[in-house]
Amino acid sequence: MKKFLAMMLGTCMLMTCCIAGCTGGPDEPEKEDPPTPSTPGTVDETGAKQTDRASINFAFNDLYNENTFVDKENGFETADDVKSARFFVAGDYYTTFTEMGNRQDVKLELYNDNAARMVNVSGGMEFTIPTSEDITVDYTLAKYRTQYTFGDVILTASPESGNPYTALSNGWYVYINEWAIRHLVNDTYLTNQNIVRTNPLNFEVTPVGADKTSDGERAYPTVKNGDLTMRPGYEIYRFDLEVKDADDMERPFYNIGIIHEVNDKINAAFFVMKGKEDHSEMMDKIVMSWNRITKKGTQKNYFNGGTPKIDPHWNEETTAFFNQFMTQKTKSWGVFSYSMPGEEENLHPGEGSYDSYLNASRGVQNFIEETVWGGKKYDVYMTYTHLGNGAIQDDPTAKHYEDGYDDHRHHFPLDMATALAAGNGTNGKPVLEFTYQFTTNNNLVDQEISPMFDILRGKYDKYFERLGQDIKAYGAPVMFRLNNEMNTDWTSYSGIMNFLDPDIFTMTWRRLYDIFMEQGCDNIIWVWNPIADSCPYSGWGEDLCYFPGVDYVQLLGGTSYEFNNYTGDASTQMEGFRDRYSKLYSKNKLYFKEYGMIIGEFACGSGGAASGELGRNRAAQAKWVRDMFTALNDPNPEEYVNQIKGLIWFNCNDYVGDTITNRLRFAMPSDPKIDIFQKKEDYSDLQATWDAFKQGFEDAKKLES
Repeated sequence: MKKFLAMMLGTCMLMTCCIAGCTGGPDEPEKEDPPTPSTPGTVDETGAKQTDRASINFAFNDLYNENTFVDKENGFETADDVKSARFFVAGDYYTTFTEMGNRQDVKLELYNDNAARMVNVSGGMEFTIPTSEDITVDYTLAKYRTQYTFGDVILTASPESGNPYTALSNGWYVYINEWAIRHLVNDTYLTNQNIVRTNPLNFEVTPVGADKTSDGERAYPTVKNGDLTMRPGYEIYRFDLEVKDADDMERPFYNIGIIHEVNDKINAAFFVMKGKEDHSEMMDKIVMSWNRITKKGTQKNYFNGGTPKIDPHWNEETTAFFNQFMTQKTKSWGVFSYSMPGEEENLHPGEGSYDSYLNASRGVQNFIEETVWGGKKYDVYMTYTHLGNGAIQDDPTAKHYEDGYDDHRHHFPLDMATALAAGNGTNGKPVLEFTYQFTTNNNLVDQEISPMFDILRGKYDKYFERLGQDIKAYGAPVMFRLNNEMNTDWTSYSGIMNFLDPDIFTMTWRRLYDIFMEQGCDNIIWVWNPIADSCPYSGWGEDLCYFPGVDYVQLLGGTSYEFNNYTGDASTQMEGFRDRYSKLYSKNKLYFKEYGMIIGEFACGSGGAASGELGRNRAAQAKWVRDMFTALNDPNPEEYVNQIKGLIWFNCNDYVGDTITNRLRFAMPSDPKIDIFQKKEDYSDLQATWDAFKQGFEDAKKLES
């Protein structure tokens, strides 16, 4: 969440564009499509290449004008040059293709002896893959990206049109620098991850000024323009990279190409190719062959999240809790206020800051349960932990856990989790939700550090083994919320931070899963939690691109905040709980309808000081909470309410210095032993919000009875 809040503090123009992009970009709620008006012929279950001449002639000559698909450089001049083809229409390959309905999703694969002309009719682009090898095409996420596998290569191609800055004179450059290439052009980023360029950049980079910092301020190199000489009339950004020391990485070479027409601020193509060796010449040919064509039909996804299933590794207690959680009519509630310490010196009673954090955590929990919630107890206890800063006390040159030195990784807080949680759904204690993040610096991405490549190299395997052993020793069920908000640009594990390749995220997720299973972990319920509105404003960075697979996920997470920093009448401007979470449900229901959801973090603010008078929107906040409980306690709830099984209020503010930018905290006793950060802030003005919670929980009890 932190980076989103920082983003909201930009100029009014940029903020307006951001909001427009987040709510109107490629992650708009999916809609049910009307029946396909016609089908082209017989479905071919094998996906074999077809040689029907009438179909090839129709595709090449009649679907557009006869020059549209021409690529003389790669041997496509006339329909006769196409030796075979595959016709993908609305989710299936067909044997013939002689007509097209206006709501169909159509992709064409046109082959000669030496290359394949790939035509995304619904996405509005075409390009050539210069290979004679067999190509396997994955259209699962065809609305966002298509993946082509051949030889040692996986190529991801995305037609993009999500730039929210088109009203700006330099709108394309704001977009490409901010939401795509800012790490790829940064040599510090490459050095930190032990990555090298296999070819130099063919455009100029403006370095970060010496007066800039990377902590709390967005500071990164920029480009004024891409390569304008490679192809007249087009702007091209090319990156050729090798991940060094990559024994455990199957494909350590990356060739990336981004292209758009010079005067087009909206439409572009993103190509990310990874292989066992450098394929820079092939990527050059791919971007040179790309053309934008008129979109016809409707792009669709063919992704199915499947049915969440009992993990075969679970013990009986975890299985029982999961079944109870999935079928319960009531909602499980929790609040995040403090993280449990994970440093080695703080893990046990009497050591370091353990006792002060434990007492403070209990204090704020008791205050919320008794004073704010009127006796309602926590059902879920949430904490955050990340990899840790990796500082080595004995040898500052030692970088990795297995070097054998005293490490400063963050570990599972076994003792404190047992003291504060240890619930199983029936014993009266809160169930632990453990949010764990692959970051070494609390997601300060401007420091240009991503641990993802070291994870793939196996550098963290021994550390992960201990983490798994400690979670197993905890024993009680754990809702394991791994790497939340990945579909953004403010997390170390986001695609922007890692070669524009969400597959890196899924590979590290599965690696951790496998290690935990090797350690005998039988109490982990895996929670996949993207943010509601994806904010790299792109198809390639949409949330579904980060889904690790039904075998690796049992619960869906949700995150959608109402920051409520409006001026004027906030009650008429804010988005209510129903608006936010019914919208999220509409987006998810085509893919995850059978999943239960835990809202991993959410809140409605009461007005931050950076935008006006502190707490000025407290009345609107109270109304938001009342309206939320009206929806949750409806005896005939809407579908989105039924999917929600748990909710975690984020009881923390966002600050710039000591100034509250987003006042999300709704309760904190004025006891210095509990307010351990000594903010000395008063929340008694939120009595109406507290009353709304009390009434909401009372109504929920009546509904149960």
